[in-house]
Amino acid sequence: MSFYEFRRRILEEKKRQQKQQSKIGEKISASFSQPELETGRTKYSVALLGLERAGKTSLVKKLLKQDDIVTRPTYGVNIESYHYRDLNFTCFDLGGHAPFRLSLWKKFIERADGILYLVDSADNSKFEESKQTFWHYINFAKPNSPVLFLANKSDLPNSKELAEINEYFELDKFLRNLRPFNVKKISAKTGQGVYEAWDWMVEILCGAQQWKVKIAAAVLTDVSGNILSEAMFGRPDEQAHLASDFRKLKELAKLFAIEAKDSIQSVKLESLFKKHVSHVKRGAYALSVMIDPIDPVTRAQQIQLRILEYFSRNANITQDSLEDVFISKFPLEVEKGIR
Repeated sequence: MSFYEFRRRILEEKKRQQKQQSKIGEKISASFSQPELETGRTKYSVALLGLERAGKTSLVKKLLKQDDIVTRPTYGVNIESYHYRDLNFTCFDLGGHAPFRLSLWKKFIERADGILYLVDSADNSKFEESKQTFWHYINFAKPNSPVLFLANKSDLPNSKELAEINEYFELDKFLRNLRPFNVKKISAKTGQGVYEAWDWMVEILCGAQQWKVKIAAAVLTDVSGNILSEAMFGRPDEQAHLASDFRKLKELAKLFAIEAKDSIQSVKLESLFKKHVSHVKRGAYALSVMIDPIDPVTRAQQIQLRILEYFSRNANITQDSLEDVFISKFPLEVEKGIR
C-alpha cells in the first residue's frame, strides 16, 4: 500500500468517526430536549454505566419486561423509554468498551438526573478497572444526582458479598458526600433485588411517598404450574371488567412457575394490558399478583414473599386460602369490595 493510499484511508476513517459522533450528539440533544408526554407524567433521564458484560442491557430488558430478548454487547448507546409509577424515564444504556467510555460517557453523565453503575460481582479480575472507571466518571455527574451502585450477577455462586464490594470500591467515601447514594446486590437475570433498587432511585428522584399497592387479583401455584388457590378483589363490576385479564393472569402464573421451577427464588414483572403482573417464586410455591402500573413493585414483592412464607408453614391450602390470607394480613392493599 502506498503512502497516499494509506493517508486516504486514514482520512476516510476519521471522517466516518466524526460523522458517527455527530449523529450521537444529535441523538443526545433530541433525547434530553423531548417535551413532556401527553400523559402528564414527569420525565427523568438515567445514565446506566459499567464495563462491558457487566449486565447493563440485561438490566434494561428486565425493567422493560423484555426478558426473552437475547442481549448482545452494546456498541455506542441504546436509548430506551421506560414508564414506571406514573413517571417517564429515558434510560441511556452506554457501551462499556473503552472507546465508548472516552467518547460518550461524559456527555450523558453531565446531563443525567440519576446514575446507575453496574459491576459484575462474579468477575473480580475487572474490579480494579471498574473501580478506576467509576471514580473517574462519577465526578462529571450533577452534584445532586443520585448514584445507585449495583453489584450484578448475585445469582452466580462466585459472586462477592456486598461488604467486599463496598470495601474494594471504597464506597464509604459517599458517607462524606451530600449526594444521595445507595449500593445494592442484584441479579438482572433472575430479577432479584432489581425492583427494590429501582424503587430507591424513583423515590429519590421524585420524592414519592406512595408505598401501598392495589392488588386486583392473585394466583398461587406449585412449581409444576398447578393452580392451588386464586382470588379476585374489588367490586363485582370491577371483577367483571377484569375477567379476561384474570384468565390471562392464570396463564402467565402457570408459565412463570414452570419457568422458575429450578430456582430457589425468582421474580419477574410483566405487562398485562393496563395492569402489571408481579411474579415471585420461593421454595415450593409461586405467587402472581395483578397491580396497577403506578404501584411500587418492591412493596408488591414484599407482600408476595410474606404470603409465600405463610404457605410454606401452612401446607393445608384450599381454593379460598389465598383470599383469606390477603384479607387478614394485607386488608389495605387489596381492591375494595372483596367478593
